[in-house]
This record gives sequence, structure tokens and C-alpha cells, in this order.
Amino acid sequence: MRTMGYMPTEMELLEIIQQIKMRLGGLMDFDDFCELMGPRMMGETADMLGLKELQCSFKQFDTDGDGKISQDEMKEAVKTLLGEKLKKGELEEILKEIDLNGDGTVDFDEFVMMLSVP
Repeated sequence: MRTMGYMPTEMELLEIIQQIKMRLGGLMDFDDFCELMGPRMMGETADMLGLKELQCSFKQFDTDGDGKISQDEMKEAVKTLLGEKLKKGELEEILKEIDLNGDGTVDFDEFVMMLSVP
């Protein structure tokens, strides 16, 4: 956790240990770790960057304003905002990693999570 920049308090560590014991039977894999840390890292990132800045950045990608970044919107944003041209299949691979709930789009929480990963 500290490697990722998250500095939990003693109380938070106890709470996390309890969650692992109760929900995960005392063992957890990487996916469990990501699920457990995701909300905490999102909060940390939002505090560091500022919620308004994150929302503004998200709106740059979400051109139709529906609260989700589609594959087409991501493709256009990567090209226009970042000046990158991706190879065939790269965008799909990126979206697959970012789209945590598997709905084919990137919502605000997933967007913040993407920015949280070092």
C-alpha cells in the first residue's frame, strides 16, 4: 500500500485486516487487493488532484456528456488530446484494463482509478 503512495493509519489497517478475514477467508489475490484498495486510492487521488480538476479532465474525454467514455470517445481523445496514434488492438486492451465493471465504457470512478495507478 505504501509503495502505491497510500499511507493507512493503524485503525485503517485493522479495518482492512478485518475485511480480509471476513470477506476473503484470510487470503486474497491481486484482484481482491485491487478491489479493496480501489476506493481508497480513488479518494487519495481525488484529494491530491482536486475533484474539479478530475471532473474537468473527464469531460474532455466524455464529449457527449453521458457520464461515460465510450471506445469511440477514448479513441478520439487519445488522438486529439494526447496526440497518440494507437496500433490496432491497443485501445481495446487499454479499455479492458480500465473498464473495471466490464460495461464497455469508462465511468468517472474508473477514470480516477486509471489516474491512481503509478
